[in-house]
Amino acid sequence: MKRFRMILMSLALLIGAAPALAQTRDKITVAFPPVDPTAEVLYAYDLGLFDKAGIDVTLTPLGNGGAITAGVASGSIDIGVGNVITIESAHKKGVPLTVIAPGAYNLNSAPSNVLIVAKNSPLRTAKDLNGKVVATNPLRGIGEVLTDAWVDKNGGDSSTIKYIEVPFAEAAGVVEQGRADATLSVEPFITQSKNDTRFFSNIMDALGDGYLITAYFTSSSWAQAHPALVARFAAAIREAGAWANANPAKSAEILAKYGKLDPAMVKQTVRARYATTLNAGQFQPTIDASAHYKIFDGSFPAQELIFTPK
Repeated sequence: MKRFRMILMSLALLIGAAPALAQTRDKITVAFPPVDPTAEVLYAYDLGLFDKAGIDVTLTPLGNGGAITAGVASGSIDIGVGNVITIESAHKKGVPLTVIAPGAYNLNSAPSNVLIVAKNSPLRTAKDLNGKVVATNPLRGIGEVLTDAWVDKNGGDSSTIKYIEVPFAEAAGVVEQGRADATLSVEPFITQSKNDTRFFSNIMDALGDGYLITAYFTSSSWAQAHPALVARFAAAIREAGAWANANPAKSAEILAKYGKLDPAMVKQTVRARYATTLNAGQFQPTIDASAHYKIFDGSFPAQELIFTPK
């Protein structure tokens, strides 16, 4: 049997029986935020790519990147996927994590991670965010760094902004209720809330195009103990990403199925784009920006993050 453990509020538990396999499959647990930029695991699961790779995957959706990182570091989770700055910060603090596969990358012509505000908000410019409250997930993560960079680049003063942490599923609600002036949102929540919110800015363009937003990671010791399994998992993720890039309508149906979403609505969203290669240049922009905004002290070579079997 395929095992798919969904523990986030309203996410569907949809388990399908898989044909018995002759060989013993390696069992692993993968934790992921249930949003489009990390949905490759859903596509790989649904398409049978993990089965083909001989991997029995238990998927555990977690909305908090810090919890995923802590789980991977402690060994309670084998592999996680999350925003790259959370991974970079953990590395800088000496947590022995290593990146094994790419996730979504930034494409300014198709922004799927943006700041939104209430439909009737008076905010229009970067300066308008001075002294305001911005919601993001997690704190000290990619949303905070990119908002700071975008505000400063466009004439505002990021040092005056106050940040609060809000799960993506609740992002629209905090601006509708007035608990925050702006909030980082991702698809499909951007499109879901479009009747009550509006686009404010594509903060991701502050660092240009092509850098990674999310990545798959594990502990360095686990990766070194399972290099062949890591390679098979990474290949399945890259194949799923390439498939999703080429088949947005079909991937929308899978995302809708597991997320209990309206397929027609998901097809209207700006879909995440997934990287199919992994290199240091995809991380350096966020590392340097994080150092600049004191998320951690000092930059470091991005190659340190990427898994290399001994």
